[in-house]
Amino acid sequence: MRVLFVALATTLALLYFTLGLRLGYVTLTETYLLHAKGTNTYAFRTLEDNQFVGVTGSCRVRSGRATVRLYGPQGNQLAGQVCQSGGKSGENNEWSLNVLGGGETGKYRVVVDFDRYTGSINLKETRAGSQ
Repeated sequence: MRVLFVALATTLALLYFTLGLRLGYVTLTETYLLHAKGTNTYAFRTLEDNQFVGVTGSCRVRSGRATVRLYGPQGNQLAGQVCQSGGKSGENNEWSLNVLGGGETGKYRVVVDFDRYTGSINLKETRAGSQ
């Protein structure tokens, strides 16, 4: 039993220092992250011109940074926002997110880059007609 406990603790420590810990699935539920690093990518498709797509939501930052970017069908960045701590340690920083773009038919990508991010992030897919 001790060997199993040591193996589990070692695995969690390895995950923490390499990828960070993520509890939840971004865009489905509020996700709690601990020292998260890496990138998540989500694809959205529009079938008609003048449709807009993206994500809205919020993030609560304890430390680190999360960058949310929206790329259009041509690969150009249409919108972006950064969630980062304000500087005071232990301070809970809350950010409202609204990353929306569109206009032409095609595949849009939302990319979330985590840089030692600790906190929570809550994203929801948003679609709108012509604006």
